[in-house]
Amino acid sequence: MPVPFWAGHYIGLPFQDHGRDHSGLDCWGLVRLVLAEQFGIALPSYIHEYERTTQVEKISMLIERESLKWKEIPAGSEVCGDTVILRVRGRPMHVGLVLGDRQMLHIECGINSVIERYAGARWVERVSGFYRYRGFPNDDGDK
Repeated sequence: MPVPFWAGHYIGLPFQDHGRDHSGLDCWGLVRLVLAEQFGIALPSYIHEYERTTQVEKISMLIERESLKWKEIPAGSEVCGDTVILRVRGRPMHVGLVLGDRQMLHIECGINSVIERYAGARWVERVSGFYRYRGFPNDDGDK
């Protein structure tokens, strides 16, 4: 599946810790923004809880709190709009949005938003899992 045209509109957005809009975003903020604008999925901000936690706790909190709303997807069946959780320093600390062709849109501290291959040398060994929001247009229920 090729990368969608609209993905280009999100390249180069600036990083801002706890950012939630086009003026500045963190990794959850970017995923949240794109899912809202492109897929009509409104995800919680968690901005107040988020500010008091470490990066590892942030990702764990998102997965645990939202576990009934998300389901894990086997590697190789991910589609545009799914999320990919990535390990940093051996722990799940980063999230990106799957675009297609094994590429993701993501943002990191010190780096504006980019499209990068999660199957590339930098990330391939760091993929922790893929997740799909239940009710997502490509969601096939619990099959």
